[in-house]
Amino acid sequence: MSIQKYASALALGLAIFISATTASAQVVSVTKSVKEANVKVFETNYESLADIVVFKTPFISRAQGNEGVWYFTSLWGESSKKICFVPSKEVADIVIYYTTDSKKAGWLNKKKKHFMD
Repeated sequence: MSIQKYASALALGLAIFISATTASAQVVSVTKSVKEANVKVFETNYESLADIVVFKTPFISRAQGNEGVWYFTSLWGESSKKICFVPSKEVADIVIYYTTDSKKAGWLNKKKKHFMD
């Protein structure tokens, strides 16, 4: 195989891998504009008020599926969702509570899960 064909095959494989790992993952970027956001998010200090308990992971590979493990990125092309933090739960699509225990991450209100699909 020539170097050019090898490089093309490698680039295609890498693009497919990145697409597959971020397509359903919760890789999120934050915008200040509600118009640019896919989802409006309110942060609460009380788990009982949350729709989802979120664990922030430092590793993109751990942000798989729609189960509350989120990886925050500043690269919009890398993210599966653009979120905007809003000042009240009344205007939010979802209310989140942060946890430091990845085992506690997950949806408490499954009716809102579609916002992050």
